[in-house]
Amino acid sequence: MMINKERDKKFDYIIDVRTPQEYEYSHIPHAINLAVFDNQEYAQIGTLYKDSPLKAKILGASIACKNIAKMLENIPEDKSLHAILNHKNKLLIYCARGGKRSQSMQIIFQHIGFHTQKLENGYKGYRNEVLSYFSSPLKHSFIALCGPTGCGKSEIIQSLNPCSIDLESLAKHYGSSFGGMATFKIGKQPTQKMFENMLFEELRQKINQPILFIEAESQKLGSITIPKTLMNAYHNQANILIEADITSRIERILKLYKNIPESEFLWAMGKIKPYLTKNLFDEILILWNHQDLYKIAEILIVKYYDKVYKKTKYFHKIYNKNLQDTLGEILEIKKNYEKSFKPL
Repeated sequence: MMINKERDKKFDYIIDVRTPQEYEYSHIPHAINLAVFDNQEYAQIGTLYKDSPLKAKILGASIACKNIAKMLENIPEDKSLHAILNHKNKLLIYCARGGKRSQSMQIIFQHIGFHTQKLENGYKGYRNEVLSYFSSPLKHSFIALCGPTGCGKSEIIQSLNPCSIDLESLAKHYGSSFGGMATFKIGKQPTQKMFENMLFEELRQKINQPILFIEAESQKLGSITIPKTLMNAYHNQANILIEADITSRIERILKLYKNIPESEFLWAMGKIKPYLTKNLFDEILILWNHQDLYKIAEILIVKYYDKVYKKTKYFHKIYNKNLQDTLGEILEIKKNYEKSFKPL
C-alpha cells in the first residue's frame, strides 16, 4: 500500500512524464502530462536500445535534458505551466516504472528548488494496486437502483452524489443499445484501464461512505466491462426498483437522444434488429424518416426494452413521480437500512 500512502500526502499536482500516447491510453486520474519524450522520440530510443543500450541511454539523457529545459524556459510565458511548476507546489512525479524518465525530471527540479517526490514503481505500481483492489472483496456496501429504461435511475444516481457511483458517466455510455450516443455529449469512452483507474479513485475517495448507491448495470457498458467484484457486490446486495409512468419515461428518452445522428441511430437499430419483427423494424425506420421521435421512443420502450428487461429481486419499490420526493424516500430507506445492516 506504499503508493496509497505516497499519494495520500498533500500534493498540489501529480505529473505524468510518459509520452502523450501512454498518457492518453491510461493514467492516474487528475495527473497532468508533462512528457519527457514525445511519442516519436520514445520509439526512437526504444529501437536504438535493442542494438546499443549505451547509445540509447546517452540519446535519452540528451533528449530529456533538452525537453525539460524547454519546459522550464516556457514557464514565464505559459500561465497554466507556471501554475503547476511553482516553487510553492508539492509535486508527485511518475513514469512507467519509476525509472529514468521520472528520475531525470525529479533531479533537475530538485536542483532548482522544486518540492518533488517520485512515485515508487511508477504507473505500473499504481496499476498493480488497482488490479489488486478489484480482485478482493470491496470495502463498500451498495444499494443498487434497478428499473426499466427511462425511469430516471441516472438522474437519481447523479443527485445522490457523494454517496453514489455513476458508472455511466465514468464509462461515457448510457448503458443501452443506443448508449453510444454519450460519445457525442460527454466524449469518447475511456480505455478499460482508464475506466478502472477512475472507478478505483471514486471508490477510495468515498471510503467514508460505507453504503453507496449505484445503478444495477449489466456487465458491459459499450466497450467497458464492469469489474466482477463490483458487479457481484451490487447484484448480491439490496436493490430498489424504480418505476415511472410511460409519458415521463418517453420524455427522458427524448431529452437524452433527441439529437442522435442518423448513423448512430441506424447502427443501434441494426444491433436490436434480431429482437424485433420485420414489420416493427420497418415501422420504426418509416417513423425515423418522418422524425417522429416520440413514437419511436414509445415503441422501443413498450415493445423492446420492457420485454427484454430482466427483472431482479428488490426489497423496496419507488414510483418516481418527481425527483425530490424520490430522493427523500431513497434516503429514508438508506437510513433504515443502515440501522439494520452492519457495513462490511
